[in-house]
Amino acid sequence: MQESSHNLALGHALGCACSSAGPLDLTGGPRKYERDRPFRVDHLALDLELDFAAREVRGSARLDCSRVDDDATSLVLDALDFELTKLELISSGKKHDGNYRYDGESIEISIPKRLKEFSVEIHYSAQPRRGLYFLSPDKSVPERPTQVWSQCQDEDARFWFPCHDKPHQKMTTELKVKVPAGMTVLSNGDLVASRTPEISKSGKAKARVPKTWSYHFRLEQPQPSYLVTLVAGHFDVMSEELNLGERKVHVAYYVPPGKQTDGKRAFGETPRMIRLFSRKTGVPYPYGSYSQIVVSDFIFGGMENTTATTMEEEILLDVKAARDVDSNYLVAHELAHQWFGDYVTCRDWSHAWLNEGFAMFFELVEREDRLGADEYAYALRKNLNSYLGEAGVYRRPIVCRDYDSPIDLFDRHLYEKGSLVLHLLSQELGEARFWQGVQLYLERHAWGIVETNDLMRALETVSGKSLERFFDSWVYRPGHPTLKLKVGYADGHLNVDLKQTQRGQDVATFDLPLCIEVAHSESNLKRHQRRIDTAQGSLSVAMGKAPLWVEIDPDYQLLGRVEIDCPLDMLERQLKHGPRAKTRWVAAELLGKKGGRRAVQALAACLGNEEEAWMVRAEAAYALGRTRDERAKLALLEHTDTAEDRVRRAVMWGLGNFRDADVEKPLLKHARREAS
Repeated sequence: MQESSHNLALGHALGCACSSAGPLDLTGGPRKYERDRPFRVDHLALDLELDFAAREVRGSARLDCSRVDDDATSLVLDALDFELTKLELISSGKKHDGNYRYDGESIEISIPKRLKEFSVEIHYSAQPRRGLYFLSPDKSVPERPTQVWSQCQDEDARFWFPCHDKPHQKMTTELKVKVPAGMTVLSNGDLVASRTPEISKSGKAKARVPKTWSYHFRLEQPQPSYLVTLVAGHFDVMSEELNLGERKVHVAYYVPPGKQTDGKRAFGETPRMIRLFSRKTGVPYPYGSYSQIVVSDFIFGGMENTTATTMEEEILLDVKAARDVDSNYLVAHELAHQWFGDYVTCRDWSHAWLNEGFAMFFELVEREDRLGADEYAYALRKNLNSYLGEAGVYRRPIVCRDYDSPIDLFDRHLYEKGSLVLHLLSQELGEARFWQGVQLYLERHAWGIVETNDLMRALETVSGKSLERFFDSWVYRPGHPTLKLKVGYADGHLNVDLKQTQRGQDVATFDLPLCIEVAHSESNLKRHQRRIDTAQGSLSVAMGKAPLWVEIDPDYQLLGRVEIDCPLDMLERQLKHGPRAKTRWVAAELLGKKGGRRAVQALAACLGNEEEAWMVRAEAAYALGRTRDERAKLALLEHTDTAEDRVRRAVMWGLGNFRDADVEKPLLKHARREAS
């Protein structure tokens, strides 16, 4: 699940992401633990009819169950505000009226101890307040389409069908549904049957058109209740067959009528991503089909329902909008969930980072594949800044049982910090071993439920390393490193001193890999590394003369709040000659913090270099703005018409730090151009 993309686009532009949750109260009510499962639900079969006028769903749900606890005598199902008309217990092919109690929130059904396997069939109707949403035009929004769509995560499936509404209960599913004639339906798995009239080329039905059309979908692989989906409405459908090894995957895109061009722009990279993620994980895409459907007024950016992702309308970008906003991150995020969340599912919401952290990490993986290593590093940096922004308000362990509602956990600790932890693991173990561990994790727990230790043990198995301290520091305890580093050269030695200054209850002293890349000349770069697992440490390198520059942490392994004190002349050379965009944008950021004439000159030269990577130029503009130096303002004013949109926006942000009259005109001009 991903927050609305237009909110996230704003967040990415500002170097931070919008969270769906407010500050988390870690001192609140009782801790949340996994619910008992005395019976297993093996299969769910829904047979429903949608009444758009009444905003009502009615029909039946059959749950095929098997006993886990020999002494259990009652099966409890979640069901909110249902009208129950009949409940039957089925065993050995015979139906009996079931004994049950219903309090408006849950159905408690009596189960004789002799029954090992049985079915429960519940006939009901409901007008869901959540979980299933009916849309139709009204006076305020006359252009709104008539649609219905579901959004069950976290625990809202219970509003439209009875279920054990927790992620640890996975079952195969099928859904039969009747909808107004002319509507297209999408649900999980394969469309195994449908009853719709054929339409002649003239647009007239060949036979009498029934008032309703019917569809029957079936998913043979197990899924939790929160991934069950139902969407009905009027859509244009585009599809293609993807060859994936020895089998084919049916890929489809459902868009509002007339939006096929925008749909191709939004979803066109999907086949490449499926191949990429299959290759990276070592596990081919697990299902026979993958669909993405765009609905109106969706409450999130996207939702990873098994085989059938629901997307918000904002993903459909026109040509102009596509210059500024990249929808591939959302497509990648939801697709990654088909492995992480759907194929393997978190045992309970306290481990939901195994779903969302991986999905956000795969945004980075996709970005690197499409745009290169510099874009990966820059997106990683934005994830770090986003997390640090929230960590300035509150800090919690990634795995956390202190919450009121599950949605409270879906914050930047879960998403952004989760992705950072996975990046760190890939660096700690090396890319090859990391991906071997991910493959083992998926294969060991295929179609099952997982918790954080399952990932840790898989990575330990392939690497031979103990990762208990790593997971204890980064996942099970709150906080992050707060570091001060100082670079100096004296008496034939380069010295880099590191201090960990983080404070707070239960915050770890981290075991950190301090890596530096030393430039003896522009073409002679050497790396030196040592581990520091105490509050203070240093790295010393004997060398005959001072280096041209020293890059601290070239691979982003010191993920936290980091202050670096480095000589000005080294930073000037690093900005001009650094081998990677990351090397140079870090120098730009540090020069901005130093300020002064020489720093402004170096940053201005970088900003004016149109051959420089866009993100380095942008960071130079940000750094100039932060100096609030008159010379920096003049440098920014020279580049208000730069052709690169992202650099131009950074220039305007930089000018926004000044309150002088001479910046008003270019800012207004920029605002008018961006709005046109």
